[in-house]
Amino acid sequence: MDNGKKILLYTTELGHPSMKRITNDIVHGFAKLGLELILADINDVSTMLGARHMLLNEQIEFSVGVNNSGKYMVDNDGRCIYEYVDTPFVSIMLDAPYNVATDNIAFPCKNHYVCLLDKTHQEALKICYPKTTFAGSMLLPLAGSSNGNEEEIFSIERPLDVVYSASIYHGGDFKPAWMEDDTSPFVVAILQDVVDYMLSNPVSMLDAFKVVLEERGLYGPEYIHKFTPYMFSLFFYVKHRRRYNAVELLAKEGITVDVYGSGWEWVPFADKLRLHGEVDYEEVLDAFTKTKVVFQDQAEFNNGGHDRVFTAMLNGAAVVSEYSTYLEKKFDVNKDIFLFDWKNTGSQLQIIKELISNESLRLSTAISAYGKASSQHRWVNRAASIMEMMSVLRGN
Repeated sequence: MDNGKKILLYTTELGHPSMKRITNDIVHGFAKLGLELILADINDVSTMLGARHMLLNEQIEFSVGVNNSGKYMVDNDGRCIYEYVDTPFVSIMLDAPYNVATDNIAFPCKNHYVCLLDKTHQEALKICYPKTTFAGSMLLPLAGSSNGNEEEIFSIERPLDVVYSASIYHGGDFKPAWMEDDTSPFVVAILQDVVDYMLSNPVSMLDAFKVVLEERGLYGPEYIHKFTPYMFSLFFYVKHRRRYNAVELLAKEGITVDVYGSGWEWVPFADKLRLHGEVDYEEVLDAFTKTKVVFQDQAEFNNGGHDRVFTAMLNGAAVVSEYSTYLEKKFDVNKDIFLFDWKNTGSQLQIIKELISNESLRLSTAISAYGKASSQHRWVNRAASIMEMMSVLRGN
């Protein structure tokens, strides 16, 4: 890459409570590589104008932002600059391509590269945006965040047993959108089978669709493409049902769980939980430093990973997580991390009680996991991966 050019990074404080922290951590990750950076806050006119000037004058090697933040870089006519400049834009996706919260990732962009949270999302990107050509994509689970006191994480008191961090919609008691619409009963039956399969197996949505459709003799991508209109509602429903089921399992086992996130006051087992509601992201990080175990579902990133796993490890907690092929590959199961699969949860989750009562086991697990998370799952590692992608696909 041209050493005279700089990398443009977009930051923001708006949106999800974690957005400020994530975008700032991305900046720190690239900075640790010793690269020349230009920062543009999408909510600050002056920094955006300065970055726009550099983009138009070909002083930027490539740009990086979460989701579709590149769309906010517009010219005086309101046209997205990435539509006509050769400078690439790299989107770090914060969720699945079929989640509407990621907005329209297919904004006008001449050279668009996308970082995805799950291996199956590469196929999903093509399904959700069939008329858009992306220059490249890669698997890139979000990195973990540290609260900055890592030298103390193995010596401080941990008064909390288990922490779970995620909000739940309507206390988990809601019907998926297709149940409210005039949807063909045959299509409804397929969708329900996909839901049931995902609630019984740790698989991503596209993998579940393939299993359910092929059991009916329906082979080929054309069948999956027909379900594109239902993908967000199915993803949304399964994600919240998995959250409900995961925490209910702990409540039934009599395990005290501190839950951070909105909506849990409406679940029927709320009296068995310690509810903290929706809090600032920094408060969640603080809770991770005070808990023995962080319990985590994978939403549907079962061929990828959720950043809360790495964040928990970087803050000294032991992690018990829903199964993921990525986590199984990156960590030693039953040494660095413990995984459950929805099929044998009764026996698999007994390890939580053991981690709570056996400090020697919990500490050895946390220390082992910290070593790998620290060396492989910080934002400097993700920044290096993005640099690799751009070097390979764009040349040196």
